[in-house]
Amino acid sequence: MTTSEALRQFFTAHSFAVVGASTDPSKYGNKVLKWYLDRQITAYPINPKRPTIYGITAIPTIAELLDPQSAVPNATAAGDFDSLSVSIITPPRISEATLRELSGIGPHIIKGVWLQPGSFDDQTLEAAKNLNVIAHGHCILVEGDDARASLTKL
Repeated sequence: MTTSEALRQFFTAHSFAVVGASTDPSKYGNKVLKWYLDRQITAYPINPKRPTIYGITAIPTIAELLDPQSAVPNATAAGDFDSLSVSIITPPRISEATLRELSGIGPHIIKGVWLQPGSFDDQTLEAAKNLNVIAHGHCILVEGDDARASLTKL
């Protein structure tokens, strides 16, 4: 899959999750979450150590986010989780565990994974081989707006 196809598929999701979301404005986990929020894109912070980020209840794991039995605060509609794309801003070992979890959920729900620079290594990418992955230096803060704009031209 080309990068443009991967980006197109990534942005077809109805909801987005930010694994490694942070309350610290100097951290990229905060900047990426804010990028979504500034564009009025539904995004859920995934962080097991923080109760809220930007007034949004942080969810400890992707599995809990997708669990229909857990009443996810701030869910905007019943169909929020029929498709999800995930930005990952964590150290490679944590990213790898998250990718294994996402692989088990499958591509019918997980539309794409954006691995921010520094969040992966070769072993991490191996765990993502069955997913639509955007990596290798691509940054949503730099390329996200152009990628979204190119989708509207199709």
